[in-house]
Amino acid sequence: MMSTRTGHFELVRIEDGNGWQKVSGEMACVSPHVQIETARYLTPMRREEPVTWTIAHRKAAVAIAPVLEDGRFVLVSQERIPVHRTLWEFPAGQIDVPVNEVTRDLVEHTAIEELREEIGGELPPGGTLEPLGWFFTSQGFTQEHVYFFLAKGVQITGTHTSMGGEHIHGIRRVTAQELREMVASNEINTGPTLALYAKLSALGHLDA
Repeated sequence: MMSTRTGHFELVRIEDGNGWQKVSGEMACVSPHVQIETARYLTPMRREEPVTWTIAHRKAAVAIAPVLEDGRFVLVSQERIPVHRTLWEFPAGQIDVPVNEVTRDLVEHTAIEELREEIGGELPPGGTLEPLGWFFTSQGFTQEHVYFFLAKGVQITGTHTSMGGEHIHGIRRVTAQELREMVASNEINTGPTLALYAKLSALGHLDA
């Protein structure tokens, strides 16, 4: 029996239409990971005069809640240079194409690759990868968005690897109750992990 991918999910597209129109834009900074643009837009409610806005363009990403066969979740400990902290997070990573070129197959492929790279995890026969929607990370500043997945039946078959400038310190296996306590105590305090936790809770995946 093959591992399965369950459920159709919506892809995010950010483009003109429905009253949104980009009038002009000027790039102030361009790098492989972020581009800063000052742009002028006509919006559905503001049609007379374009609105000027500074936008950070970032690639879309995935975040995965891995669940082992015994029901425990897996978190990774990562160094995060901008905030000078090593933080507990769900596995996550960017999708390496422009936002409007993302496909469902590529989103799912990235989720499986992030499991392998960050926790040494695999989805064996009978394992499932379930889409749980997506969220905007900081909608007033960037169009970055993160696709959520619940991976069930994950097996840790290898070791984590650090890619590029990232450094993964280790992994931690936690019960649903321990995960709640980490959120309540602010031991977990990153946007994608908190948002994915909220989605898991809303859908009943943390029920005892």
